Amino acid sequence: MLLANRTRIIVRVVALLALVGGFALGQTTGTATLVGTVTDATGAVVPGAKVRAVDVGRSFVYETETNSVGAYYLPNLRSGNYELTVEAQGFKTFVRGGIVARINEQLRVDIELELGSVAESVRVEAAPPLLETETAGSGQILESKLVVRLPVMQKFMHRVLLYMPGMTNINGQHAVGQRQRAIGYALDGVNAKEPVVGQVGDFRRTMITSLDSIQEFKMWTTGTPAEFGHSAGGLFTAVFKSGTNEFHGSVEDRYTNGKLIHRAFLEQLPRTGAFDYHEWGATASGPIRKDKTFWFFGFQQHWEKVSETFIGTVPSPEMYAGDFSFGGRGLPIYDPASTRQEGAAWVRDPFPGNRIPQARFDPVARKVITELKPWRDQTDPGTITANGPVNNLTIPAFGAYDFRRYDAKIDHQFSAMHKIFGRYSLVDHRSLDRPIRPLREEINTKFGNVYVQPIKQHNIVISDTYTIGPTMINEVRLGFNRRFFTATPETYGQDWARQLGIPNASPLTFPDFLNAGGA
Repeated sequence: MLLANRTRIIVRVVALLALVGGFALGQTTGTATLVGTVTDATGAVVPGAKVRAVDVGRSFVYETETNSVGAYYLPNLRSGNYELTVEAQGFKTFVRGGIVARINEQLRVDIELELGSVAESVRVEAAPPLLETETAGSGQILESKLVVRLPVMQKFMHRVLLYMPGMTNINGQHAVGQRQRAIGYALDGVNAKEPVVGQVGDFRRTMITSLDSIQEFKMWTTGTPAEFGHSAGGLFTAVFKSGTNEFHGSVEDRYTNGKLIHRAFLEQLPRTGAFDYHEWGATASGPIRKDKTFWFFGFQQHWEKVSETFIGTVPSPEMYAGDFSFGGRGLPIYDPASTRQEGAAWVRDPFPGNRIPQARFDPVARKVITELKPWRDQTDPGTITANGPVNNLTIPAFGAYDFRRYDAKIDHQFSAMHKIFGRYSLVDHRSLDRPIRPLREEINTKFGNVYVQPIKQHNIVISDTYTIGPTMINEVRLGFNRRFFTATPETYGQDWARQLGIPNASPLTFPDFLNAGGA
């Protein structure tokens, strides 16, 4: 019995490892792949040739051998410049430099060897650019050198989508007509958004990192690979920079205000709302141990203050008193207590003058509108319509945002067969440590959910890649996301249900009122 139990345990462990291995291979987003066929001058395939790709900046080595049909496969390449070397007995060594591997690309490099000694070499430097011919997906890649030169306002990472083909930017970002939250979002191959309602551009539910820390972006619009099948509206993916054998650093400072921003073409009047924006950041990277271990660190501070005039609609004092006549324009309001059957029809009588007697007010409703006032008081008469006043509230709206981004990454190469990296990112929101604007300006802050600062967002990635053989690679990639914030009205925990006289209701939140059936 003990032997049988041990056998079952071993079988389960092996099955679990197989499952984990398959899951990890499906998470290679953020890396590139080189494939190709090695032949001789007659077109015959060359099996058993040694293929090696070297990352020029970090001296990371990736090795494999061609199979029986002369094909090779080099996955999990970090974005960068590579030198490809092929050696086979009886042939000259082939060397090709200037190979640029980019995020999520699968490039084909076919090689023709010349007869000769391995000590001799054939070096190819000037070659046509490589094309991605192995996949049917379409999208756009933006490299860091181009991104830092783009006029990306506020340096929000999702704003680079403005420059991607297949994207529309009306009321958010949309890929090929899909909803904004249908866009997948990955950083270093790990999901970086809240899975239910998170969407690109929502800095409360999405990890927004510094543009200066990103090596490349890619937006898949069509033909997204199967391992990203949960992304119905395309996939927005990015990889972070890594250190190299040389020390690098950058510092940037940006500032603008409302007076420096031009008006839109159809905007005739001067802008009155205040706008101040200041952002600075720095990056640094280099080797810890040359050709082995590298580090990268990025920091960015974003400060912004916005004020504008908000125009909305709230109930008028007459409506609070039960007067819905609106100067004779109001639509008839019928008395439910007068419902009766006349012949084959049910009828009701309208309230005289469209005025509901206050004696008919429900006691709970009376307390709500007289003691709590869910809406702000009107500031202007507004425009009177059959449904009541419109645009009778004009108030200043204010928003202040202060958050800091930190990114740290370590890369290490144990050997040509074994590599790891780890990254930690933190976004620390410090928006004056106070509630910012509610979801709707016309609602009293006692009832509208407000986001309480500070909000901390954490994103951690650890990847371990081991090449077992020419036909087997194991990658374990672990990701951790955590976003903590509260969205709580001022009435939370005050047991307003009891104060209003509503029995058997939760003491934590304010009761919700619904207009069911149009009554």
